[in-house]
Amino acid sequence: MFPLMQVRIDELPVVPQVLRDVSMLVIFMNTKTIPFDKPHGEGWLVREYRTLDGLVSLPASGVRYRPFPMSWHRVEDDMPGWEDADGLTDLAAIREDEAASHRFFYDLNRYSGTKFGGYPTEIQHGAGPDDFVFQIDSDAKSGWNWAGDGVAYFHRAEGEDWRFSCQMT
Repeated sequence: MFPLMQVRIDELPVVPQVLRDVSMLVIFMNTKTIPFDKPHGEGWLVREYRTLDGLVSLPASGVRYRPFPMSWHRVEDDMPGWEDADGLTDLAAIREDEAASHRFFYDLNRYSGTKFGGYPTEIQHGAGPDDFVFQIDSDAKSGWNWAGDGVAYFHRAEGEDWRFSCQMT
């Protein structure tokens, strides 16, 4: 496996509750294939470091992806997509009112890209807001692609293993 992304948690503008005691997060992926439908530790792994003490840089892995620094931005108005919102609240009034439906789809902000917190970006269907921690988007700059310009979602409830899923465009 290679380190797809490493994140210093103290650099995030918003820290999901499940990461409150974490200093560094490193997401490892299989070097040959993306391990869809595999449990944590089988072809992918999220490693949490409680402290930065004693960490050393990894040697170059020879993987074809290009590393680059992330620039995080605080977002306070991220909203769920239709299917995820439907699981959070009753959308009957919005379904029945054309103006309200228009506002839901065109006036509310939904942020895509690689992000921590907020709501997962829906591509084909609801991604599941429960226990959502972060998502990693496909990225031309780094050369990383989740099979069809998709997005990977990482969820974790307190005291449970990480879960990974992906949607493609």
